[in-house]
Amino acid sequence: MTNSKSAPLRSIAARLSPRRWVQLGFLLFTLWLGWEFSLFIGQFETPPLEQTTSARWVAHPDGVEAFLPIGGLTSLKHWITSGTVHPLHPAALFIFIAVLGVSTILKKSFCGWICPVGFLSELAYKPWKSWFKKNVQLPKPIDFTLRSLKYLVLGFFFWIIVIAMTPAQGLDFLDSDYWKIADVKMYYFFASPSTLSLIVIGSLVLLSIPMRNFWCRFLCPYGALLGLTGLLSPFKIRRDVSLCHNCKKCTRNCPAHLPVATSKSIISPECTSCLTCKTGCPSGALTYSSGKKSKGLSPRILACAVVLGFVAVILAAKLGGVWKSQVSTDDLHRLIPGIGKMEHPQ
Repeated sequence: MTNSKSAPLRSIAARLSPRRWVQLGFLLFTLWLGWEFSLFIGQFETPPLEQTTSARWVAHPDGVEAFLPIGGLTSLKHWITSGTVHPLHPAALFIFIAVLGVSTILKKSFCGWICPVGFLSELAYKPWKSWFKKNVQLPKPIDFTLRSLKYLVLGFFFWIIVIAMTPAQGLDFLDSDYWKIADVKMYYFFASPSTLSLIVIGSLVLLSIPMRNFWCRFLCPYGALLGLTGLLSPFKIRRDVSLCHNCKKCTRNCPAHLPVATSKSIISPECTSCLTCKTGCPSGALTYSSGKKSKGLSPRILACAVVLGFVAVILAAKLGGVWKSQVSTDDLHRLIPGIGKMEHPQ
């Protein structure tokens, strides 16, 4: 006899695709990291003498450094030029490498399978799709112009960090008080947003309702970088013309509006390897493979590959002793109470 109370939960679980399970898991993990980080920061918001000794000590959850990709890029340049891993926030470096690695091998799969921002953006679009059955698509000239913005922002950061910044300047930044508590500043951005921040975030949420993945499609420089590195991936969506019924359902389902139904293969930097086109194909004409003779990856295998690839880099960093941040508690007690007055280093 089945438990009638658990039947709805089993029904929901059965409807979730492997991609949704991975996205949901990383979202819940991100929320847990945020909660732990809030408790960690609270330990330094008051003077040490005013703290009680009975409270549980919360260690720094290094996973929050995933939200520091600019610092991760700076740390990567420092590692390449000096041969050493900088001891402050090394997790930002190795999470950045993990994201790049997964998306280089499996074509921007971080955006389609892991990123919690992309997942929330997809959820915001769900009601619109249920009501109107289609996504709002901008005219091609406007769409192309807006999509160019994320590449311009990416080019700006690349020029500043990779080209213009000298190794000595990069080291000065990584040694600075600003970088020591950059993760804390990021937390306060979300926990205590300014009026302008609320307006911007609210506008992005509203725009994501009729236009699927508005932030990801038009403005995210991280996604732009992963899209470009993903062009190196041997994996791509391939269409078997002999099996295709020309129903164009794959093109309609594609969140990036890619012409899947009229292409033999998709090599666009906008493809996130979400496999929405493949899972919705009624004739089985689409494969996600590394070559014409390859059988291709199923959603379940791709889910395992994405998660294992991402986690493997992090485990390697932990086993190598280059994961935990070396910011001292004395620095945290000194810097966090006055964080609102701290300016970005020139």
